[in-house]
Amino acid sequence: MAQTRVGSWSCGQAARCIAPVPVGEDGTHHRFMVGTYTLQQRNEIHVLEFEENTADVVCRRTLPHEDEIWLLSVSPTNSSQVATYSSGKASSPALRLWNTGNLNDPQASMEEVCTLEDEETPLTSVKSVLWDPHNEGIVVVADTEALRVFQGSSGVGSKLSRQLTLHVGQRCNGACLDPHHPQHVSTVDDAHLKTWDLRSSRLASKKEYAHLFGARDVDYNPNVPYQVLTTGEDAVIRFWDLRQLGKCMRTLANGHHHWITCARFNSHHDQLVLSCGTDSFVCLWRAGCEASPPLGGGGAGGVEDGPGCASESQLAPDGLIQRFEEHEDSCYSCCWSAADAWIFASVSYDGKVVINRVPGEEKLRIQPN
Repeated sequence: MAQTRVGSWSCGQAARCIAPVPVGEDGTHHRFMVGTYTLQQRNEIHVLEFEENTADVVCRRTLPHEDEIWLLSVSPTNSSQVATYSSGKASSPALRLWNTGNLNDPQASMEEVCTLEDEETPLTSVKSVLWDPHNEGIVVVADTEALRVFQGSSGVGSKLSRQLTLHVGQRCNGACLDPHHPQHVSTVDDAHLKTWDLRSSRLASKKEYAHLFGARDVDYNPNVPYQVLTTGEDAVIRFWDLRQLGKCMRTLANGHHHWITCARFNSHHDQLVLSCGTDSFVCLWRAGCEASPPLGGGGAGGVEDGPGCASESQLAPDGLIQRFEEHEDSCYSCCWSAADAWIFASVSYDGKVVINRVPGEEKLRIQPN
């Protein structure tokens, strides 16, 4: 089979965050936003588009952003709503909500809508900005010590005010909203995995020492309730059933050699997992034993070697599909395209963006027809 062409783009500055842009009316554009991170120059948000037929990467718009961008998050329902977090080279740290206007209009400018603030307890090093899939007017923010819920109207240009602050730990590194159960959020702090009920402001479940060292990221399976993955400084990905945290469902290892900073389930084919790390590698994994029944072929979840793995002998073995080594610096962020199940992107600290595809052999294994 012919080798798949890879798309790449250089931001010309350091970068550490990339996010998918939701599809437009035509539903065909593979678009991503990348935020630059430099102390010496003015920063930018690059709106990139991947041309699938030619593997070309085109910068459709460049949006000026004064401070360095530590984190960037695009609303999954409205591509003109973008949140950025900056530690503040010229001012104090700030989490801002922006309106980018029509991304197809090269003349449109990005306007600041509001700054998300907690007057009682200032935000400290924001790690995640989560757009509530159940309520368009709610944004959940995780920093190193707390979860904060901001609420406003769902319209573009609306301001958000803090409704709740929930202290979660001493060293929170990431959070993810439960797509199946409103008001549930999972966090990783220090080496622990915790799930919180925002309605009662209480801890719902906890797995201490989910990883040997620090835990770095968490993501929910979009198709299987109660199932999450976590990544760690021990260079492994672990799968958990939040109802049975006594034992890890499965561990994926031997892909990374250092911290795994980010991992994401594929929303269409949840047996595919994407990860990146400080070793500069981007890894594509097969986790069919933990996939939803129609895709994984043998039931959802279960402990390792349990009922969920009954048909595993009929499937390709779980583990590393391919390690992608186009980057030369640490990778802090990766994501799947919002327009297609087979396209994914990553960014390394030197500002290099790489857009790749699921290998054809794996695609045929999942969709043989």
